[in-house]
Parts: sequence; structure tokens; C-alpha cells
Amino acid sequence: MRLKRASNLLTTTAIASLLLVLPGRASEQLEQQLDIHPNNRTQSQARDVADQLLRLGHQEIETDNYEAGIAAWYRAIDIYITLGDFASAGLAYEYIGRIYADLGRHSEAEGAIRRRLAIAQDQVDFQGQVDGFNNLGSVLIQRGHVPQAQAAFESALVIAEDIEDWAGLGLSLSNLGMVARIQGDLSAAQNYYEAATNYRLRAGDLVGQAHSSNSLGQLYQQLGEDGKALGAFLVARRAAAEADHLQTLLPALDGLIDIYSDRGDLRQVQQYLDERIAVTESSDANLAQRLGTLIQLGEYYEQIEDPLAAQDVYQQALVLAQQLEDVRKETFLRNRLQVVQFQPSNRQ
Repeated sequence: MRLKRASNLLTTTAIASLLLVLPGRASEQLEQQLDIHPNNRTQSQARDVADQLLRLGHQEIETDNYEAGIAAWYRAIDIYITLGDFASAGLAYEYIGRIYADLGRHSEAEGAIRRRLAIAQDQVDFQGQVDGFNNLGSVLIQRGHVPQAQAAFESALVIAEDIEDWAGLGLSLSNLGMVARIQGDLSAAQNYYEAATNYRLRAGDLVGQAHSSNSLGQLYQQLGEDGKALGAFLVARRAAAEADHLQTLLPALDGLIDIYSDRGDLRQVQQYLDERIAVTESSDANLAQRLGTLIQLGEYYEQIEDPLAAQDVYQQALVLAQQLEDVRKETFLRNRLQVVQFQPSNRQ
């Protein structure tokens, strides 16, 4: 009986504390929706609150209210842990780690991911450990800790092999390929990437297959094997298009444009450039992706000796670069604008 009272007290305390930290309107909405009163709070209601907070966090993130979203997730974690629902707490930590990583706050991302990984280890959640070690390695790469990242990816690989997680194997191998490439071991990187694409194909992981194939194509280009690079980018394009995944489709198209530009095959360049223009005109594309299209288009106009068209496109791109505060691309575009002013036109 004493233990039950203590559990109820912990649950009540968790709910009360979260209502203090939520923004006023969100706090009122949760109280109204869940009808929480001092005398009828239950564990079931506490779980409802935690689940609501998890959804609230996603809503805040979608509107770029990152701090509010992360705060909601942390309050959800407090309740889940009070209830002993460590799996849900680990999931919330994973969300927090991803957002911190996206924001470039890598130290905070590492902390959240390590907590998620610790929960997966305590709960003997092997799938969670595969994901956790890969996420940890990715953040460590961003922080410049390459050997530690390699160790994390290798841990993920071992666990994925043990549980025959083909998607996890593909991800771990692809990440190890990235490490090998950073370390300058291109032969090892090639082996890792080739194995990764096979496992991701086996897993039916289209986005992962596109990602690893893009990495393999870029590596083949680095090795001077343009024929193999072309094949890898075509595989990436097909998988990304089937998955309707713009983030992996664009690097595949860029790789194809680069190869055919080097070959002087302007018909093929135009085909893939037209495809890039079409997909980045969609509502799913962001400003950075549209900027990339304009730069590619400007370079194409330079290649066909139409400096006036190139100048017009580069001017549009410069506006986007300034909006994005992308100093590197802004400098590049200013340089190209100076160059195209003095280029002779082949257009009548």
C-alpha cells in the first residue's frame, strides 16, 4: 500500500511539474483535454499527458519552435521514466538528439543520444542499440572525433550482424565507408560502400540504398572510374525516385549532371537538369535545394556559351544565398558574375 501511494505521488508530482513549464495555452489545452484534477490523477492519465507532450513536441518542431519542442519532449521523458516506460523515454531522447544534431548543437546531441543508447542497453533492445551506436558515431564525426566514431559504428555492425538486421548492417557499413574515406583509405571505403548497397537492397531500404549508392558514386569519381560512378548514380536516382526522397535524389542528379558535363554530352545534361528543376520547384524543396538548382543551371548556361542567361540565373541564386546567409556560395556567385560579364556569347 505504501509503495502504491509513493507511485501515485510520483505521478502526481510529474504532472504538476510539467504543467508549470509548458506555455500557458498548451498547458490549458492539456488540462482541458485530459480533465486532470488533483483528486483523480491516475497513471493512465499521466501516460496520456506524456503522449500528448510527445505530439506537442513534434508540432512545435514543425513550426520551428525548437526550444519549446525539446522542452515538451523532456517533460514527456520525466513522466515516462516515472511510469517505468523506458522504451518511450528512449524514443523521446532519440528525437531530441536528432533535432540537436540538425541544429548543429552536437555536444547536446551527443548527450541525448548517449542517454537513448543507455536505455536501449538496459532494456536489452538490440535494434535500439544498432540505431543508437550509429547515431552516436554520426555526431562524433561532426565533432571531429573520428576514431571514437569508428568504434561506435563497429559496435553497431557487430550487433546488427548478430540479430541479422540487414538495414542496420547497411547503415553501419555505409558509415564505416564514410570513416574510411575521411581517413584516406579509399579501397576500404569502396568495399564498405559496395557491401552497404547490397545489404540495403536486401532490406528493401530504398532511401538507404540511394544514400549509399550516392556515396559510392562520389567515391568512384574520386578514383577516376566514371563508368562505375555513372552506374551508381543511376541506381541512386532510381531508388530515391521510387522512395520519393528529394534529399537523396538531388545528389544522384548532380552526379549524373557532372559526369555528362565532363563528357560534353549536353543533351543528357539538359535531361537531368530539367529533372532537377522540376523536383525543386515543388513545395517540398527548401531554399538551399533551389539554390543548388540555380547554380547548376548557371553553369549549364556557361557551358553552352550563353553568358546573359547565366548572369540572370546567378543573380537569382545570389538573392537566395543572401537569404540563407551562405557566405561561401555568395562569394562563389559574386565571382561567377564577374567572370560571365566578360564571356563572349555564342547566341545570335
